Amino acid sequence: MADMFNANLEKIFESLNSTIRLTSEFGDEEQQNIKPYAELAEKLVGIEVKFNNHNKALHQCMQETTLQEFDRRYQSNISTTKSNVKTLKRYKDFVTQAKMLLTGDVNESNITDDDLHVEDTICDIDPISKLPLEIPVRNKKCNHIYEKSSIEMLIRNNPRTRCPVMGCAANQYVTLADLEEDKMLQHKLMLNRRKSSN
Repeated sequence: MADMFNANLEKIFESLNSTIRLTSEFGDEEQQNIKPYAELAEKLVGIEVKFNNHNKALHQCMQETTLQEFDRRYQSNISTTKSNVKTLKRYKDFVTQAKMLLTGDVNESNITDDDLHVEDTICDIDPISKLPLEIPVRNKKCNHIYEKSSIEMLIRNNPRTRCPVMGCAANQYVTLADLEEDKMLQHKLMLNRRKSSN
């Protein structure tokens, strides 16, 4: 159930990011206001926090043998403290990316050294489909980049897929858990395409 919840949440965030990308290119000034997107992200991250909280409490009381013991332990394990969603990484990352897409304004204090691993020369072609990258994902094991939909389809069709980049030294199979969306590269690709179209 947790896997299905997380997969659906990722799809919702992908749809929201796609909407923001389209809005940044074709939307008017009112549509490019970040506030409604940030509010929606805050609600989604709040739901994720609650789900994870309940899921953790359920796992901690699974060994109980009676309904009363289960309920007592579940209630004692459920966290009643409210977390500030706006301080969580997922929310902050979403808002940072949305700001970059909608305004082109990048607040340098929000970018860590880990985010600056994008090479000066940007390869914008997916090694699998040979098409331009739209949603680049980075393989955490070997650092190679693919188009998200291409590598996901490859893994679905063959779970024993290794990195498709020619000459890659990584021997392990690529899993969905190894892939991480590269927001900074995505932003750079978008800026490069805007410059070349002008």
